[in-house]
This record gives sequence, C-alpha cells and structure tokens, in this order.
Amino acid sequence: MVVLGGIVVKVPQGVDDRIALLIARTISERLKTLVEINEALKDSRLSEEDAVELGRLAKKGRGKYLERRYSSRR
Repeated sequence: MVVLGGIVVKVPQGVDDRIALLIARTISERLKTLVEINEALKDSRLSEEDAVELGRLAKKGRGKYLERRYSSRR
C-alpha cells in the first residue's frame, strides 16, 4: 500500500515498492490534470453533446491527415 497525499493505492503483494510508488504518483498526476481541466472548463457554455461532436470531427480530420501523410497509395 502506498499513501500519497489523500490517495491510498493498494497494489498486489510482490510488486516492487518502486513500481508501487510510480503507480501512485502517476495516478496522482492524472487526477491533478483532471482537476485543472475541470477548473478551466467550469465556465464553458459548450454542451456535452457539442463537445463530443467536436471530438469526433477532430478525430476524423486527424485520421484524414495521417492517411494522406502516411498512406502507401501515393
């Protein structure tokens, strides 16, 4: 078990202490990032549906870009 701030992470017995600490730190950093994102977006007027649609459009556009760039069908 690793205690990091207010987070307790239980890892299976036999996992190296360094790995357990790395897991705990990674989780902690991800949570901090989520808090920062939530804070930045708290006043957003964008609906969840709009955000999902924008994500789909961005993914589609990125896919087309990567296909053009790396396709062997030139």
